[in-house]
Amino acid sequence: MRASALLVESWGCMESRTVEVPEPRAAEVIVEVKYSGVGFADVMAVRGGYPLAPRRPFSPGYEFLGTVAAVGPEVRTVSVGERVAGMLPSLGAYRGVLCLDARWAVPVPAEVPDETAAVLPLNSLTAWALLTKAASPSRGQSVLIHGAAGGVGTALLELARGLGVKVYGTASGPRLETVRALGGVPLERRGDWLHRLRELEPGGVDAAFDAFGGSSLEACWKALGPEGTLVSYGFSPSIDGGLGPMVRGLLSLGAKKVLGGRRRATVCGVPGLIRREPTWYREALAHLFSLAARGELRPRLHAVFPWKEAAEAHVLLAQGQVNGKLVLRW
Repeated sequence: MRASALLVESWGCMESRTVEVPEPRAAEVIVEVKYSGVGFADVMAVRGGYPLAPRRPFSPGYEFLGTVAAVGPEVRTVSVGERVAGMLPSLGAYRGVLCLDARWAVPVPAEVPDETAAVLPLNSLTAWALLTKAASPSRGQSVLIHGAAGGVGTALLELARGLGVKVYGTASGPRLETVRALGGVPLERRGDWLHRLRELEPGGVDAAFDAFGGSSLEACWKALGPEGTLVSYGFSPSIDGGLGPMVRGLLSLGAKKVLGGRRRATVCGVPGLIRREPTWYREALAHLFSLAARGELRPRLHAVFPWKEAAEAHVLLAQGQVNGKLVLRW
């Protein structure tokens, strides 16, 4: 048994608690956490608008980076002292020591800095799933990323470019330059970006990725070519989230599946995906780490917060001014 600091959300505020971490069972590992990633789902969960959040009180956080402190007798994939990172299939990563299934701990190559590895698991894994599991665009095809300057959007830009795919990305103001710098064609999100896209790509794009739902989802559907694929990986236009936008989004996607002709509409949720396909998860994350090791994937770190300032990190993310990823340092 060992003590661990834990950040727990309880009705709109986060508080620190000291908890005892049990010894690992047969297929578990103990990880001493150095960084926990901060994501939109964390903020929505704290505000009560994330349908996948557990009952209160709970610890936010999907992703972690740290060092293996102990392993169960059946674990062969990692060893004590090894640096690992990963994503959990459910919230709970805001803690200084994690006891978790060894499947979620993936070794980090020596060439990848801590801060780079810490920001890869959620955003880049989501982007990789969108590109390879949900849409699968081919070299020379075109895609639209609605909200391309955020964490998942910038990862999509880099990974799609590596696949030889032409990318259009919506953003606003100075974030348009981020899209351009990462190899995308920027479209002003506050303007008539759909009209501009149709001028540039008269036949429509081969895939469109949307995290906002509502009118954004409808506009992305209209941006598709006759055999294009619409992929939704979020349904709320605001950080508040909520069950209502999710239900409406799923109903809209269902209608498009029935009435869309040769166009496709689908949803991609990574927490459920890694739970169903842990082997794919490990292979995909190892591939992303190898891209980072070769300098072919450079995820953006916006800021590092001490873990006790998690609430401040959530405020900054909710303000919509983050260009990249936020992490908590333990």
